[in-house]
Amino acid sequence: MSEFTFKQQANTSLREKVTNDLREAILNGHLLPGARIKEMDIAEQMGVSRGPIREAIRQLEREGLLLSYPYKETVVADLDADEVQNILMPIRFHIEWFVVKRYLGKLDESFFAKQQVIIDEMRAAVENGEKSRLVDLDILFHQSILELATERTVMLTWQSIVNQIRLHFTKNISFYNLDNMERDHQELMDAFLTKDLDLIQQAILKHLDSDDNLLCFTK
Repeated sequence: MSEFTFKQQANTSLREKVTNDLREAILNGHLLPGARIKEMDIAEQMGVSRGPIREAIRQLEREGLLLSYPYKETVVADLDADEVQNILMPIRFHIEWFVVKRYLGKLDESFFAKQQVIIDEMRAAVENGEKSRLVDLDILFHQSILELATERTVMLTWQSIVNQIRLHFTKNISFYNLDNMERDHQELMDAFLTKDLDLIQQAILKHLDSDDNLLCFTK
């Protein structure tokens, strides 16, 4: 935390502002997995008391971004390769495949136009070297698919894992060939365009296998 400092906070909605700032610092890679969270230092940098910092830490523990060890320390969470391969990726596949099967008719021109904009923005982000923007766009692409569903369980499930996905993505993106980002998502879109469920299922599995390789690169 020696190079990164938190900005001063306004008094309105202080708890939420503190939580959002701390969350963004983690998800944008300013605080890496394993980094210690020092309440006093953060409170001083933000210009707030330690109370809102403690509340933010509790919230981010519930989101799976922080781990607190009693009488020891609080650190930024991490997931090992087994958790990614055997928990996160199967969950991602099942909810995405469920939505595509059930809402195939909603894959219309409007949907494809929206997704194509995201893919085009990926190309621009690669050209500009905007790695954090690529992470955001990847999350947005897949979340846009899940938002087709009316079952609240779909989004609740997604929300329970998306921060862990983003955390590992941010951590490991430097090991990935960024030029493949646009291509991988375009191939998935091309499969969706066929409306052939067998082809779509294989495309989703292939795409998640690519993400799996990225997320599990660092053991």
